[in-house]
Amino acid sequence: LFLQNHDQIGNRALGERLTVLADPAALEAAIALQMLCPQIPLMFMGEEQASRTQFLFFTDHNPNLAKAVWEGRRREFASFSRCSDPDFLARVPDPNSRDTFERSRPVSDVSAAARREHLYKHLIALRQKEIIPRLDGTLALDARAVGPAAILAQWQMGDDSLLVIGSNLGTSAAVIPRQKAGRLLFASSERAGLAALDGTLEPYSTVVLLETR
Repeated sequence: LFLQNHDQIGNRALGERLTVLADPAALEAAIALQMLCPQIPLMFMGEEQASRTQFLFFTDHNPNLAKAVWEGRRREFASFSRCSDPDFLARVPDPNSRDTFERSRPVSDVSAAARREHLYKHLIALRQKEIIPRLDGTLALDARAVGPAAILAQWQMGDDSLLVIGSNLGTSAAVIPRQKAGRLLFASSERAGLAALDGTLEPYSTVVLLETR
């Protein structure tokens, strides 16, 4: 289970990561969803440090093939309405350039990296303690949209407990059933946790509950 990978980022014209494209609060809510779902999470290099550097499409081809690949990518992007502007196309890096490769190394702001590393460490520790021991025999029960960018999902874990995850990556609150039975494992904020217990999934939030039976 991943939020982005080398194909998704590298095949964008300018290699933008989610740290550039998404609201930071929405991205952190998505990270919580990713790390606390039963599926095996995949982190792409630089995600753990909130890197904002591009990850560009780079190659090491012979000159003839390199020229064909570069021209092919520009033709491909020219067919996209957002990318058809000649000035934009001129910014598409040469895949075979050494500079394109060097620009793809993840670099992070120190304070942003510390915050993101703290979040990942917290979520990994929570996953290790609460999710992994219950994985064997886990069954997906339900997943449904509860808003334009919100979802509520449930799994029956291997020890018969019920894992409930609500995630809202949109700007408007979503209505969900009141979550009174489960133990709150994680919430993007104290307010988000309290709201979920009362039947509201706050914008840019993920809430995780575990009901043992």
